[in-house]
Amino acid sequence: MTIHKLDDLLAAYGGDYLVVDFNHLFISSTLREEAWLLRQGDDPALIARVVEQAQSFGIHNAAADRELGTYSGGEQAILACLLLLAATEAKGLCGVRVLLYNVLDSLSGDNRRALVARFLAARDRLSLYRNEPSAAAEAALVAVEG
Repeated sequence: MTIHKLDDLLAAYGGDYLVVDFNHLFISSTLREEAWLLRQGDDPALIARVVEQAQSFGIHNAAADRELGTYSGGEQAILACLLLLAATEAKGLCGVRVLLYNVLDSLSGDNRRALVARFLAARDRLSLYRNEPSAAAEAALVAVEG
C-alpha cells in the first residue's frame, strides 16, 4: 500500500473529490466529536445510525464516545465511511465524488463488498472512486471483483 503525504494527496485530488485516506481517517478522538465537526453541532440520531450500521460489519462494540484509536484499522475505515455516508445524506448533498484512498484494501472481502454496496445504494447522490480517479471510474467493480 503506497503511503503519500496527506498534503500531496489533497493537492492532487482534494479540490474535486472528498478524499478519505486510510492513514488520516479522523481528526478527532470519538465518533461523537467527528459527527459534531461534520454536522456543526450535536447529532445523536446520526451517531446512533452509524453505530447501528456498524453492527452489520461485525463491529458490535461501537459507541459514540469510544476512542477511535481503540478500533482496528479496518473498523476505523468502515466507521469513517459509514459516518461520511450518513453525514452527506443528512446534509442533502448530491454530486459528491468520493475518493477512497487505500481504504478498501484494509477490509476483508466480505466487508469490502458490503461497504461498496452501501456506496452503490447512494449512487444517486455520490460517485465512488478508489485510490486514483483515473484508475477506477467505477470502484465498485474493482472492489467486488477484488
